[in-house]
Amino acid sequence: MIQHSWSSTVRELAERAELAHSTASWAEAALTQHSGDRSSRGRLLSNVALSRARDAALLKAARFALCRRAAGRPAPLWLPHGRVLPGAATPRWWREAATRDDAGIWRVIPLPGPERLVGLPEDDPLVLAVAEQARLLQASLLGHQNRDAFYEAFEPDGHRGEGTSVEPLRRLGSKTSWKVQTWVNPRLGMRVRADREDEFQQANRDRRAVWERSRAYGDAVVALLRRVG
Repeated sequence: MIQHSWSSTVRELAERAELAHSTASWAEAALTQHSGDRSSRGRLLSNVALSRARDAALLKAARFALCRRAAGRPAPLWLPHGRVLPGAATPRWWREAATRDDAGIWRVIPLPGPERLVGLPEDDPLVLAVAEQARLLQASLLGHQNRDAFYEAFEPDGHRGEGTSVEPLRRLGSKTSWKVQTWVNPRLGMRVRADREDEFQQANRDRRAVWERSRAYGDAVVALLRRVG
């Protein structure tokens, strides 16, 4: 029977983390070099899509490996790959799919907890580092899930973004009311509620940070698994 060691699993996970970091750097470079023409935009979107796919794949693999190690199971024969396109090619259909649903990253956000079951003290810095990155990823997920809850429908008064707030529909709540109200009555506008502006900004920051946080989580899991062997 073929059996892999945890050292080879950690080595593969570390290679994926390195690849995710390098692809993120390419995407950042493409953003700074973006000139606005169609060719430049295509390269930018390709790099962003590939970076997101590799970040999501890293997060999925790191969560899987950590949970398996915490359960006391043997090293897996392979780590899950997610939906990363093989090679460097990024056809348009794949690029649009990866960017439309954020490469499925919201379905693989880890929970804090497994890092406490690998045999190290709970106050070990490596355990705490993984727990903190999981907590931050949960904040990103919450920002993603609540992104519609900060808006309201309003009756415009002729000035951009100004007018009278429209009460949300009682049975739908604020998260979906403004969508229904603006669809039923095209004259209505939508805006962030004034009393939730700070929450909205924080949720946006958390949501956008999911990519960087996914790589940080992968790095933290690699360091932890290397320690426990």
